[in-house]
Amino acid sequence: MEFLLALQFLTKATITIPGPVEEKSLARAMAYFPLVGALLGLSAAVLYDLCRYAWSVQVCDLIVIAYLVIITGNLHGDAVMDTADGIFSGRTREGILEIMKDSRAGAHGVMACCLLILAKFVLLGQIAPAGKAAALVLMPLLGRWAQVYGAAVYQYARTGGGTGRFTEYVGLREIFWASATILAAVFAVLGRYMTGQPDGGAAAAVAKGVMLLGVVWAGTFGLGRYISGKIGGMTGDTLGSMSECIEVLTLLILSIMLAD
Repeated sequence: MEFLLALQFLTKATITIPGPVEEKSLARAMAYFPLVGALLGLSAAVLYDLCRYAWSVQVCDLIVIAYLVIITGNLHGDAVMDTADGIFSGRTREGILEIMKDSRAGAHGVMACCLLILAKFVLLGQIAPAGKAAALVLMPLLGRWAQVYGAAVYQYARTGGGTGRFTEYVGLREIFWASATILAAVFAVLGRYMTGQPDGGAAAAVAKGVMLLGVVWAGTFGLGRYISGKIGGMTGDTLGSMSECIEVLTLLILSIMLAD
């Protein structure tokens, strides 16, 4: 049931969960967030391959980016806008949290979301066609892992409840299984990609995997420290923002590793 909870939470899939869902159950479901991310990426990779029969590479890149926004209900794009409006407001901790609760989008949020989509489109375009599937799987996989890390390491910033309060129950179990998932997936995906490359092989796949994981961890660590320093912890919005930022960072690194 926890996997279905994760799937229901992160996507627009119509899933019926029998009975009431407790916060602890939703917290335990975060262990499956990277797996759901990998499935999202895999479906995007399949869509990309199908679109290649009809459209150019650039059009296919745009279609899969739009697909990921739609299939997730723009859940994290909305989080980026709220977080940017709050963090860049120049307010105190309380002021930032209050701005982030406002459903209206401000100038900082709109600009952040535009830059986010533009960055994904440009960086995805720098990746060789043979590496697109690998990039599309790894991007949401590592982005969802960043959410689990942020929830496990930092306390919930709001007092008096909130939609992300369940993250208070996220701990060692969730980060362990989420990390095990990305370790297995990253080396499997890069190993499969490197098999068909002139400089391929297990050693090359391991080296690229270690580099990618190291940069992603460093980026997640630094971003988490920055956000926590601003508001004293994490909220649902900041976790979603971390996910999107790590997706961009993943594409940035893969645009070097898997370039034309």
